[in-house]
Amino acid sequence: MSRWVLHSRAEFDAVHALASYRGRPEEPHRHRWRVAIRIGVDGLNDEAYALDFHAVHELLYRTVAPLDGSDLSRHPEIGRPSPTAERLAEVLAAHLEPPCAELGGRLLEVSVWEGEENRVDLILDHERRSNVRTFER
Repeated sequence: MSRWVLHSRAEFDAVHALASYRGRPEEPHRHRWRVAIRIGVDGLNDEAYALDFHAVHELLYRTVAPLDGSDLSRHPEIGRPSPTAERLAEVLAAHLEPPCAELGGRLLEVSVWEGEENRVDLILDHERRSNVRTFER
């Protein structure tokens, strides 16, 4: 069976300070963050496309837009236990998975760049998804 994979990305500026970096709290500093997602679809619809690119991008944009200009350290979900790129990826995945399914796809991966050079990828293992820590409400 074929699988189609759609990609979308968005960027925002935000401040963060790790709670502990090499044993000490960091000073707050700003980054240009980039988030990219990959959504898998097993087939094409009646109009011969997998998912609407515009709908996918709008979903990602709506999810990251509130973070623009924010302090991730003070964010109730991302800031605990520490506002790392990994934590950001976890929280975004938890927020994006249900609406991706509503669009007809499966969220496969969330990538987060902290600046231009540093990136982390969260590859979702749907068989073991219950083991992934999600944000606290």
